Amino acid sequence: MKRNLNIKIAYWYYTLGMTQDEIAKRLSFTRQKVNQIINSLVDLDVVTINIHGYERDNIELEGKIEERFGLKEAIVATDYGEKDTAIYKVANVAAQYLDETIQQGDIIGVSWGRTLAEVVDQMTFKRRSECRVVQLMGAQNIERPVEKSDEIARGLADRLDCPSYMLYAPVVVEHAETKKWLLKERSIKASYELMKKCNIAVLGVGELTEKSTMCTRGHITPDDIRILREQGFVGDIAMNPVRLDGSYDECPLTDRLLNADMECLKNIANTVLVACGEEKVEAIRAVLCSGCIDRLIIDETTARQVMEV
Repeated sequence: MKRNLNIKIAYWYYTLGMTQDEIAKRLSFTRQKVNQIINSLVDLDVVTINIHGYERDNIELEGKIEERFGLKEAIVATDYGEKDTAIYKVANVAAQYLDETIQQGDIIGVSWGRTLAEVVDQMTFKRRSECRVVQLMGAQNIERPVEKSDEIARGLADRLDCPSYMLYAPVVVEHAETKKWLLKERSIKASYELMKKCNIAVLGVGELTEKSTMCTRGHITPDDIRILREQGFVGDIAMNPVRLDGSYDECPLTDRLLNADMECLKNIANTVLVACGEEKVEAIRAVLCSGCIDRLIIDETTARQVMEV
């Protein structure tokens, strides 16, 4: 019977995400007794802790990345040089990180892209009903709906069993005046206020080329790309264009974007960049130099390329 109780407590704590206080109340135990039981679960072979897709051989590389870009933490997923599966390995490590990091009451903001969609897909179900998930950028018109920021927000909220808040507006408008009018809408104003309250942001990175998703899907035009490149912009974070040195001032696109701007991202306590792919190396360097990233989760091959210059 005692072992069955220990298994039940493990299920409540690790799978359902119940707090020690919630478990104590349910069993009429003291919190101290529940804490003792949880701390003994590994020794009792009730719980086995496995770390998948994360090799400690990368500690030295992680340290160099942290020092160079002033990050709180870099996590490098070993990819064994297999480009086709690197995104899944990075997503696996990022999913584990978020599973362990997100706590009750957190407000999590998300951007968009294939990598983030894969991260959410690999996360486990956690009972974090007091959390909130908010879309950090307007809607995107892309063929793969799971990669859209609203779908990623909904998917993460489903994993956490918590509400999600949508930004019901296009991510890019044709005229700055249109943005001004949209920002007067009550629902959009509410989304912007919630963005400012985020304490965790999970972001992908985009490259500024005509082959990029934001251009091929018509969010911005080849002329926009040309103008941005001429002014030194090489990548974007949550659709905010950034130059190679990390600067982002005087961007001609800013007045047409409906998103969390760079200052908003900087004020978020834990901004996590999940990045993968050699085509994004230049963009990753730029975003890491911007000062808005706290943590980087990246595959080993791309990480070494980022550090080459």
